[in-house]
Amino acid sequence: MSLEELKMRYILLLALFTIGFNLAATSEQYTIRTEFSLCKYNEGKGYEDVIKYEKRYHKFLLENNLKYTRFILTPILAGEKDYDFVLWGNWPDGEEMYKEYGTYLNDYKKPSMNPSTCKGSYAVFNTGARHLRIPREEYDRIQFVEFANCKFTENASFEELLAISAEHESLVEEFGYKGYGVHYLRPYRGFEDDLPFDMVRMVHWYNRDTRAENVKQFRPMRKLLQDNGMQEKYAQHIESCGNADVFGMELIYSSNQ
Repeated sequence: MSLEELKMRYILLLALFTIGFNLAATSEQYTIRTEFSLCKYNEGKGYEDVIKYEKRYHKFLLENNLKYTRFILTPILAGEKDYDFVLWGNWPDGEEMYKEYGTYLNDYKKPSMNPSTCKGSYAVFNTGARHLRIPREEYDRIQFVEFANCKFTENASFEELLAISAEHESLVEEFGYKGYGVHYLRPYRGFEDDLPFDMVRMVHWYNRDTRAENVKQFRPMRKLLQDNGMQEKYAQHIESCGNADVFGMELIYSSNQ
């Protein structure tokens, strides 16, 4: 083998190693099923009453080998709402969703005196687009979560959007940005046909310190993304995102272990 051939083989191996490293560094993208309802406290009841009531269902899930996770979200910077909180639940896939629903409808004996009244039941395809995680022991009990309504462009590709998100993650991880995740929520059940948006972008931060640090780094981070053409890449698929609301999100229980 000639010297030039050896050089080319070395370059090729180096390129493959670099690609493999970047792929390994990028978090796994996944799609789960999510439901949510908009709720109000009944007279004389509050936050802790709801959590205590909801936790009773956890035992039933474990006894029946059902996989389900429950959160409560409370508006923080979200304007005026006609509800007090949101109950939010996740299943790992559609099979587990209908398994849990069917068991709940047929076998669960609801406790009396629900401390809240909920309206609407909505389901979305919940795709984890990118995650820059921190150790679980550093998670806040109540985390910041932001929702923004987004409209797709005429020729949008969701698969390409996920590829751009993975590229975005690699850039910000190298920069040192961390402690947050981004999900794309696409309407599935319970919505009107003429929705003014195509998906909701959900961003969650694992603790307050990383959220504050990310705010401090916003300008250099924005320049990094501009220098790498990320805004233009997103603009090919997302026409606009707006009406961002911020909530506090707390895990009530999870049997999805």
